[in-house]
Amino acid sequence: MTIQLIATDLDGTFLTDDKKFDQTLFRRVLSQLKRQNIAFAIATGVHQERINVIFKDFLNEPINFVTNNGARVIKSDGSVLFSKALSVKTLARIQDFLAHYDVQPDRGLVFSTDETAYLPQYADIQNSERYFKFFKNIVRFENVTDIPEPIYKVTMSWQNFDESQFYRDARLALGADVHITETGTGAIDIIAAGVNKAAALNILAESHGIDMADVVAFGDGGNDVEMLCAVGQPFKMPNARITGDYQTAVDDNNNSGVLKTIQKITHLS
Repeated sequence: MTIQLIATDLDGTFLTDDKKFDQTLFRRVLSQLKRQNIAFAIATGVHQERINVIFKDFLNEPINFVTNNGARVIKSDGSVLFSKALSVKTLARIQDFLAHYDVQPDRGLVFSTDETAYLPQYADIQNSERYFKFFKNIVRFENVTDIPEPIYKVTMSWQNFDESQFYRDARLALGADVHITETGTGAIDIIAAGVNKAAALNILAESHGIDMADVVAFGDGGNDVEMLCAVGQPFKMPNARITGDYQTAVDDNNNSGVLKTIQKITHLS
């Protein structure tokens, strides 16, 4: 196989534990990838506004983005290749389910767009403050029908709760209308059915005329599994919480493991 596209998860993979990365090395790797005509993508559970903050010094670079755990695909020229929001009907079912759930998310609950966090009136706003720094706008709502823009995901988390129980309960209540996955930051996302990083990355690859067999991907969590299984060269991080038939990056996320592995497999220096 040849390498034509490289995609990486962010939290626990590309970013260090304190949400940083080696900008000098990244700029050098990007420049070398451009010379080899290898496309680069960020494939993450987070929304575009947070990405814009993290990569504020690289927004003019040819970086493609798979965001919101696959609900949005943005090409490096800024064009939107794919966007799938939760329907109002599905959002209403999610709102009703969460409002009556026995164990309320006590570390936050947000219905989100790329820039705005919408909080249900019944939710404790203090529990969701940890998310606020990642959004331009914070808006309270009474009913999902009051939200004037597409919602790409509903994110929630707990302090002391067996989240596997929530997965079972939510899947039973919401059925095939949604996909429920982890975020990579210790929370859970509810997104539209059929949405995941693998499907989104395939859309991006097709737009470049690239076969998934010629794609490299890096990940560390459950929301990366579909993507890792779909590409020709999957890499997990040494600290990954997942198992499978994956290669292992040459170093961990705190030591630029993704960038060092890219240098190794593409013979960059």
